[in-house]
Amino acid sequence: MYHFLTSSCSSFQNESPSLFIAILILSMVVGFYLLTKGGDLLSDHSSNIAQAIGIPSVVVGLTIVSIATSAPELFTSIAAINSGAKGLILGNIIGSNIANIGLILGLSLLISPIDTRNAVPFSQVVLLLILSLFFVGYLYFHPTHSLSLHPGALLLIFIFAYLFFLTISALKNRTQKNNKDTAEETKESTSPIFLSCIMIFVATAALWAGSDSLVFGAKNLASLVGIPQELIGFTLLAIGTSLPELAASISLTKKGEFGMLLGNIVGSNMFNIGLVGGVAGVLGPITVSTQYPWIDYLSLLLLTGILAYWLMGKQLKKSHGIQLLIIYLTASIVTWIYNS
Repeated sequence: MYHFLTSSCSSFQNESPSLFIAILILSMVVGFYLLTKGGDLLSDHSSNIAQAIGIPSVVVGLTIVSIATSAPELFTSIAAINSGAKGLILGNIIGSNIANIGLILGLSLLISPIDTRNAVPFSQVVLLLILSLFFVGYLYFHPTHSLSLHPGALLLIFIFAYLFFLTISALKNRTQKNNKDTAEETKESTSPIFLSCIMIFVATAALWAGSDSLVFGAKNLASLVGIPQELIGFTLLAIGTSLPELAASISLTKKGEFGMLLGNIVGSNMFNIGLVGGVAGVLGPITVSTQYPWIDYLSLLLLTGILAYWLMGKQLKKSHGIQLLIIYLTASIVTWIYNS
Protein backbone atom coordinates (compact mmCIF):
# COMPACT_ATOMS: atom_id res chain seq x y z
CA MET A 1 0.00 0.00 0.00
CA TYR A 2 2.90 2.33 0.78
CA HIS A 3 4.21 1.96 -2.78
CA PHE A 4 0.72 2.60 -4.17
CA LEU A 5 0.48 5.85 -2.21
CA THR A 6 3.95 6.89 -3.35
CA SER A 7 3.27 6.25 -7.04
CA SER A 8 -0.19 7.87 -6.89
CA CYS A 9 1.00 11.10 -5.28
CA SER A 10 4.46 11.56 -6.77
CA SER A 11 3.13 13.80 -9.57
CA PHE A 12 1.59 16.23 -7.07
CA GLN A 13 4.92 16.88 -5.36
CA ASN A 14 6.31 18.92 -8.26
CA GLU A 15 3.11 20.18 -9.87
CA SER A 16 1.30 21.34 -6.71
CA PRO A 17 3.41 21.36 -3.50
CA SER A 18 0.55 22.74 -1.39
CA LEU A 19 -1.78 19.98 -2.57
CA PHE A 20 0.94 17.42 -1.85
CA ILE A 21 1.29 18.71 1.73
CA ALA A 22 -2.49 18.53 2.16
CA ILE A 23 -2.42 14.92 0.94
CA LEU A 24 0.34 14.08 3.42
CA ILE A 25 -1.61 15.58 6.31
CA LEU A 26 -4.78 13.76 5.21
CA SER A 27 -2.78 10.53 4.93
CA MET A 28 -1.60 10.91 8.53
CA VAL A 29 -5.12 11.68 9.79
CA VAL A 30 -6.52 8.60 8.01
CA GLY A 31 -3.63 6.54 9.38
CA PHE A 32 -4.28 7.71 12.95
CA TYR A 33 -7.98 6.84 12.60
CA LEU A 34 -7.38 3.36 11.18
CA LEU A 35 -4.74 2.58 13.82
CA THR A 36 -7.07 3.65 16.61
CA LYS A 37 -10.04 1.68 15.31
CA GLY A 38 -7.89 -1.32 14.46
CA GLY A 39 -6.37 -1.35 17.94
CA ASP A 40 -9.80 -1.12 19.56
CA LEU A 41 -11.21 -3.97 17.46
CA LEU A 42 -8.18 -6.18 18.05
CA SER A 43 -8.31 -5.61 21.81
CA ASP A 44 -12.06 -6.19 22.16
CA HIS A 45 -12.35 -9.31 20.01
CA SER A 46 -9.12 -10.89 21.23
CA SER A 47 -10.53 -10.56 24.74
CA ASN A 48 -13.79 -12.16 23.61
CA ILE A 49 -11.97 -15.18 22.20
CA ALA A 50 -9.74 -15.48 25.27
CA GLN A 51 -12.73 -15.44 27.61
CA ALA A 52 -14.67 -17.85 25.41
CA ILE A 53 -11.92 -20.48 25.66
CA GLY A 54 -11.53 -19.97 29.40
CA ILE A 55 -8.44 -17.78 29.76
CA PRO A 56 -8.62 -15.81 33.08
CA SER A 57 -9.32 -12.08 32.87
CA VAL A 58 -6.01 -11.24 34.56
CA VAL A 59 -4.13 -12.93 31.72
CA VAL A 60 -6.30 -11.10 29.18
CA GLY A 61 -5.50 -7.75 30.75
CA LEU A 62 -1.78 -8.22 31.20
CA THR A 63 -1.12 -9.87 27.85
CA ILE A 64 -3.76 -9.55 25.14
CA VAL A 65 -4.84 -5.98 25.93
CA SER A 66 -1.23 -4.81 26.24
CA ILE A 67 -0.25 -6.51 22.98
CA ALA A 68 -3.30 -5.14 21.18
CA THR A 69 -2.64 -1.57 22.30
CA SER A 70 0.99 -1.99 21.18
CA ALA A 71 -0.06 -3.32 17.76
CA PRO A 72 -0.11 0.16 16.14
CA GLU A 73 3.55 0.68 17.11
CA LEU A 74 4.44 -2.78 15.74
CA PHE A 75 2.66 -2.32 12.41
CA THR A 76 4.02 1.22 12.05
CA SER A 77 7.57 -0.03 12.66
CA ILE A 78 7.24 -2.78 10.06
CA ALA A 79 5.81 -0.30 7.56
CA ALA A 80 8.66 2.12 8.32
CA ILE A 81 11.24 -0.61 7.65
CA ASN A 82 9.56 -1.61 4.38
CA SER A 83 9.45 2.00 3.21
CA GLY A 84 13.02 2.83 4.20
CA ALA A 85 11.96 5.21 6.99
CA LYS A 86 13.85 3.43 9.77
CA GLY A 87 14.46 6.67 11.63
CA LEU A 88 10.80 6.74 12.63
CA ILE A 89 11.05 3.51 14.62
CA LEU A 90 13.24 4.38 17.62
CA GLY A 91 11.51 7.72 17.99
CA ASN A 92 8.15 5.96 17.94
CA ILE A 93 9.15 3.36 20.55
CA ILE A 94 10.70 5.85 22.97
CA GLY A 95 8.08 8.52 22.32
CA SER A 96 5.19 6.07 22.83
CA ASN A 97 6.58 4.90 26.17
CA ILE A 98 7.05 8.48 27.32
CA ALA A 99 3.53 9.36 26.11
CA ASN A 100 2.02 6.36 27.94
CA ILE A 101 3.37 7.66 31.25
CA GLY A 102 3.57 11.42 30.85
CA LEU A 103 0.56 12.09 28.66
CA ILE A 104 -1.86 9.20 29.18
CA LEU A 105 -1.37 8.62 32.91
CA GLY A 106 -1.17 12.38 33.38
CA LEU A 107 -4.55 12.93 31.70
CA SER A 108 -6.06 9.98 33.59
CA LEU A 109 -5.05 11.55 36.89
CA LEU A 110 -6.83 14.76 35.91
CA ILE A 111 -10.02 12.70 35.67
CA SER A 112 -9.66 10.75 38.92
CA PRO A 113 -7.13 10.09 41.71
CA ILE A 114 -5.55 6.63 41.62
CA ASP A 115 -4.53 4.40 44.53
CA THR A 116 -1.53 2.32 43.41
CA ARG A 117 -1.47 -0.02 46.41
CA ASN A 118 -1.42 -3.63 45.14
CA ALA A 119 -2.36 -2.37 41.67
CA VAL A 120 0.58 -3.88 39.78
CA PRO A 121 2.94 -6.64 40.99
CA PHE A 122 6.27 -5.04 41.86
CA SER A 123 8.08 -7.72 39.86
CA GLN A 124 6.57 -6.29 36.67
CA VAL A 125 7.74 -2.81 37.58
CA VAL A 126 11.28 -4.12 38.15
CA LEU A 127 11.19 -5.91 34.79
CA LEU A 128 10.13 -2.70 33.05
CA LEU A 129 13.01 -0.81 34.69
CA ILE A 130 15.55 -3.47 33.70
CA LEU A 131 14.23 -3.63 30.14
CA SER A 132 14.32 0.16 29.77
CA LEU A 133 17.87 0.36 31.14
CA PHE A 134 19.05 -2.41 28.79
CA PHE A 135 17.38 -0.79 25.78
CA VAL A 136 18.74 2.71 26.46
CA GLY A 137 22.15 1.47 27.63
CA TYR A 138 22.72 -0.61 24.52
CA LEU A 139 21.75 2.19 22.15
CA TYR A 140 23.88 4.75 23.96
CA PHE A 141 27.03 2.77 24.78
CA HIS A 142 27.30 0.37 21.83
CA PRO A 143 29.79 1.67 19.23
CA THR A 144 27.26 1.41 16.38
CA HIS A 145 24.44 3.10 18.34
CA SER A 146 22.03 0.81 16.50
CA LEU A 147 19.52 -1.91 17.24
CA SER A 148 20.49 -4.97 15.22
CA LEU A 149 19.88 -8.73 14.99
CA HIS A 150 21.41 -9.93 18.27
CA PRO A 151 19.91 -7.36 20.69
CA GLY A 152 16.62 -7.62 18.78
CA ALA A 153 16.61 -11.41 19.26
CA LEU A 154 17.36 -10.96 22.98
CA LEU A 155 14.43 -8.57 23.32
CA LEU A 156 12.09 -11.04 21.61
CA ILE A 157 13.32 -13.91 23.80
CA PHE A 158 12.70 -11.76 26.87
CA ILE A 159 9.17 -10.77 25.90
CA PHE A 160 8.11 -14.29 24.92
CA ALA A 161 9.58 -15.70 28.15
CA TYR A 162 7.70 -12.99 30.06
CA LEU A 163 4.45 -13.96 28.35
CA PHE A 164 5.02 -17.66 29.00
CA PHE A 165 5.79 -17.38 32.71
CA LEU A 166 3.09 -14.76 33.32
CA THR A 167 0.47 -16.98 31.71
CA ILE A 168 1.63 -20.11 33.56
CA SER A 169 1.64 -18.25 36.88
CA ALA A 170 -1.85 -16.83 36.32
CA LEU A 171 -3.27 -20.20 35.28
CA LYS A 172 -1.85 -21.87 38.39
CA ASN A 173 -3.24 -19.24 40.74
CA ARG A 174 -6.76 -19.03 39.44
CA THR A 175 -9.52 -20.39 41.69
CA GLN A 176 -12.54 -22.54 40.98
CA LYS A 177 -14.82 -19.62 41.73
CA ASN A 178 -13.07 -17.43 39.21
CA ASN A 179 -13.48 -20.19 36.63
CA LYS A 180 -17.22 -20.36 37.26
CA ASP A 181 -17.57 -16.58 37.17
CA THR A 182 -15.59 -16.42 33.95
CA ALA A 183 -17.77 -19.10 32.36
CA GLU A 184 -20.95 -17.27 33.37
CA GLU A 185 -19.63 -13.94 32.09
CA THR A 186 -18.57 -15.60 28.87
CA LYS A 187 -22.10 -16.92 28.19
CA GLU A 188 -23.62 -13.52 28.86
CA SER A 189 -21.15 -11.08 27.32
CA THR A 190 -18.93 -12.60 24.70
CA SER A 191 -19.82 -12.48 21.04
CA PRO A 192 -19.57 -15.63 18.89
CA ILE A 193 -15.99 -16.77 18.37
CA PHE A 194 -16.47 -16.91 14.59
CA LEU A 195 -17.50 -13.24 14.47
CA SER A 196 -14.55 -12.26 16.68
CA CYS A 197 -12.16 -14.13 14.36
CA ILE A 198 -13.50 -12.20 11.38
CA MET A 199 -13.19 -8.91 13.26
CA ILE A 200 -9.58 -9.71 14.17
CA PHE A 201 -8.80 -10.04 10.45
CA VAL A 202 -10.60 -6.72 9.85
CA ALA A 203 -8.60 -5.12 12.68
CA THR A 204 -5.33 -6.46 11.24
CA ALA A 205 -6.19 -5.03 7.83
CA ALA A 206 -7.02 -1.66 9.41
CA LEU A 207 -3.74 -1.65 11.31
CA TRP A 208 -1.78 -2.54 8.17
CA ALA A 209 -3.49 0.12 6.03
CA GLY A 210 -3.31 2.72 8.80
CA SER A 211 0.38 2.16 9.48
CA ASP A 212 1.27 2.45 5.78
CA SER A 213 -0.80 5.61 5.43
CA LEU A 214 0.70 7.15 8.57
CA VAL A 215 4.29 6.31 7.64
CA PHE A 216 3.78 7.65 4.10
CA GLY A 217 2.58 11.01 5.43
CA ALA A 218 5.12 11.26 8.25
CA LYS A 219 8.15 10.27 6.16
CA ASN A 220 7.43 12.67 3.31
CA LEU A 221 6.43 15.50 5.64
CA ALA A 222 9.70 15.11 7.54
CA SER A 223 11.64 15.20 4.27
CA LEU A 224 9.84 18.32 3.04
CA VAL A 225 10.46 20.39 6.17
CA GLY A 226 13.90 18.95 6.90
CA ILE A 227 13.03 17.45 10.31
CA PRO A 228 14.78 14.21 11.39
CA GLN A 229 12.52 11.17 11.14
CA GLU A 230 13.20 10.21 14.76
CA LEU A 231 11.77 13.55 15.90
CA ILE A 232 8.57 12.94 13.94
CA GLY A 233 8.42 9.44 15.45
CA PHE A 234 9.00 10.80 18.96
CA THR A 235 6.08 13.23 18.78
CA LEU A 236 3.45 12.85 16.03
CA LEU A 237 3.75 9.09 15.50
CA ALA A 238 4.11 8.39 19.22
CA ILE A 239 0.93 10.28 20.07
CA GLY A 240 -0.95 8.74 17.15
CA THR A 241 0.03 5.15 17.90
CA SER A 242 -0.71 5.73 21.61
CA LEU A 243 -4.34 6.66 20.92
CA PRO A 244 -5.58 3.10 21.69
CA GLU A 245 -3.87 3.29 25.12
CA LEU A 246 -5.38 6.75 25.67
CA ALA A 247 -8.91 5.60 24.80
CA ALA A 248 -8.57 2.48 26.97
CA SER A 249 -7.08 4.42 29.88
CA ILE A 250 -9.81 7.07 29.94
CA SER A 251 -12.47 4.34 29.84
CA LEU A 252 -10.78 2.37 32.62
CA THR A 253 -10.35 5.51 34.74
CA LYS A 254 -14.06 6.34 34.52
CA LYS A 255 -14.89 2.74 35.52
CA GLY A 256 -12.46 2.81 38.44
CA GLU A 257 -10.42 -0.08 36.98
CA PHE A 258 -7.12 1.39 38.17
CA GLY A 259 -5.25 -1.90 38.40
CA MET A 260 -6.01 -2.67 34.76
CA LEU A 261 -5.12 0.90 33.79
CA LEU A 262 -1.69 0.81 35.42
CA GLY A 263 -1.08 -2.77 34.31
CA ASN A 264 -1.84 -1.77 30.71
CA ILE A 265 0.66 1.11 30.85
CA VAL A 266 3.40 -1.10 32.31
CA GLY A 267 2.61 -3.95 29.92
CA SER A 268 2.36 -1.73 26.85
CA ASN A 269 5.73 -0.14 27.61
CA MET A 270 7.34 -3.56 27.95
CA PHE A 271 5.82 -4.76 24.68
CA ASN A 272 6.87 -1.57 22.89
CA ILE A 273 10.49 -2.23 23.79
CA GLY A 274 10.52 -6.03 23.81
CA LEU A 275 8.20 -6.87 20.92
CA VAL A 276 8.34 -3.79 18.69
CA GLY A 277 12.03 -3.12 19.39
CA GLY A 278 12.84 -6.81 19.01
CA VAL A 279 11.10 -7.14 15.64
CA ALA A 280 12.69 -3.89 14.43
CA GLY A 281 16.15 -5.09 15.47
CA VAL A 282 15.75 -8.46 13.76
CA LEU A 283 14.50 -6.81 10.55
CA GLY A 284 16.92 -3.87 10.91
CA PRO A 285 19.47 -2.70 11.81
CA ILE A 286 17.90 0.50 13.18
CA THR A 287 20.43 3.29 13.70
CA VAL A 288 20.14 6.39 15.88
CA SER A 289 20.18 9.50 13.69
CA THR A 290 19.47 12.45 16.00
CA GLN A 291 22.31 14.66 17.24
CA TYR A 292 21.42 14.44 20.93
CA PRO A 293 19.64 11.10 21.47
CA TRP A 294 20.51 11.17 25.18
CA ILE A 295 17.72 13.74 25.68
CA ASP A 296 15.11 11.14 24.67
CA TYR A 297 16.86 8.39 26.64
CA LEU A 298 16.97 10.53 29.78
CA SER A 299 13.28 11.42 29.41
CA LEU A 300 12.36 7.74 29.09
CA LEU A 301 14.38 6.69 32.14
CA LEU A 302 13.15 9.64 34.20
CA LEU A 303 9.46 8.95 33.57
CA THR A 304 9.90 5.19 33.97
CA GLY A 305 11.69 5.75 37.29
CA ILE A 306 8.94 8.08 38.50
CA LEU A 307 6.29 5.52 37.54
CA ALA A 308 8.18 2.74 39.34
CA TYR A 309 8.49 4.84 42.50
CA TRP A 310 4.83 5.83 42.48
CA LEU A 311 3.69 2.22 41.95
CA MET A 312 5.19 1.26 45.31
CA GLY A 313 1.90 2.26 46.94
CA LYS A 314 1.54 6.00 46.46
CA GLN A 315 -1.85 7.70 46.34
CA LEU A 316 -1.76 9.65 43.07
CA LYS A 317 -3.73 12.88 42.77
CA LYS A 318 -4.46 15.55 40.17
CA SER A 319 -1.24 17.36 41.12
CA HIS A 320 0.77 14.28 40.14
CA GLY A 321 -0.98 14.26 36.79
CA ILE A 322 -0.02 17.90 36.23
CA GLN A 323 3.61 17.03 37.07
CA LEU A 324 3.62 14.23 34.48
CA LEU A 325 2.12 16.48 31.81
CA ILE A 326 4.71 19.21 32.51
CA ILE A 327 7.56 16.68 32.25
CA TYR A 328 6.13 15.28 29.00
CA LEU A 329 5.68 18.74 27.49
CA THR A 330 9.19 19.82 28.59
CA ALA A 331 10.78 16.65 27.13
CA SER A 332 8.99 17.20 23.81
CA ILE A 333 9.98 20.88 23.59
CA VAL A 334 13.62 20.25 24.53
CA THR A 335 14.07 17.43 22.00
CA TRP A 336 12.46 19.56 19.26
CA ILE A 337 14.79 22.47 20.03
CA TYR A 338 18.04 20.46 20.12
CA ASN A 339 17.33 17.67 17.61
CA SER A 340 15.51 19.55 14.85
